[in-house]
Amino acid sequence: MNFQELTRISSGFAEARILQVSVKLGIFDAIKEEGSSSEEIARVIRTDPRATELLLNALVALKILKKKEKKFFNTEVSIKYLVKASPRYLGYMILFEESLWGTWEKLEDSIRTGQPARPADMFQSREEETQRFIMAMHSLVRARGDAEKMCEVIDFGAIKSLIDIGSGPGTYPIEFIKKHPHLKITVLDLPNTLKITRKILKEEGVLDSIEIIEGDYNRDPIPSGFDMAFLSNIIHSEDEETNRQLIKKIYDSLNNNGQIVIKDHILDDTLTNPPVGAIFSILMLLVTRGRAYSFGEVKNWLEEAGFKGIEWKKLEPPLTSSLVIGYK
Repeated sequence: MNFQELTRISSGFAEARILQVSVKLGIFDAIKEEGSSSEEIARVIRTDPRATELLLNALVALKILKKKEKKFFNTEVSIKYLVKASPRYLGYMILFEESLWGTWEKLEDSIRTGQPARPADMFQSREEETQRFIMAMHSLVRARGDAEKMCEVIDFGAIKSLIDIGSGPGTYPIEFIKKHPHLKITVLDLPNTLKITRKILKEEGVLDSIEIIEGDYNRDPIPSGFDMAFLSNIIHSEDEETNRQLIKKIYDSLNNNGQIVIKDHILDDTLTNPPVGAIFSILMLLVTRGRAYSFGEVKNWLEEAGFKGIEWKKLEPPLTSSLVIGYK
């Protein structure tokens, strides 16, 4: 850490807002392949020409756009991740983060009280919030390639049936069933979430290949008869006791020799590394009752439930999470 890095962190909100507002305004979709002037872009997105030029210049400075004479061009990165038609479009995740701006303003209150800055409902109370959150998760996983990576690092050879608990948009089961069509896959999630899941599965042509069960994994029984239970980004949303009880329920529901695969931000015993997980815990403070947990904590829950042979698989960048796997 030095002065330059400290000031970069202090003013980092400016870069985030420039990107978020640019996605929200549709700037990257407004730029023609042959380039567009600031006036042309302003007309398309209906903004002030002078202010639009300032924003575009800032995007060039951030290396998100290119500029030649008076025309602005998309870069390889903006075409891949910020143009809505791209299969790797990250915009839904960026818009979700933009929607949390007011929540982050309440960080001081949450630090003083220990309470979330908004209802800890996983964005289920309002339809538009659910839509934005679930599409953000879908957008992030597709853009970063998490699901494809899971197909490489998880051994599905002896697995015939899998349940994705808290599946959200169903992004992982979509990839699993395409790469391993022998799998019998079930997704379990809340009714409001599954309205969106069904649409995504239909668009991907796998709606009839994946079973959908409405349920709350905390309140309802976990369906039984599966060789593998997959949990991606679930435990960080729950407190310690809730996770302990959930993992015990999963153990009891799995077939003999079944596996649990937990994909999440997994920290070391200091709870400070990797840094992305420690920082992510602050977001969890604001919106949930959870945080990022250490491998030691997760391992203890698994062992208490009865799981054996517990292993920690660290994933390579750009992925920021790890796998913890246990066997029944």
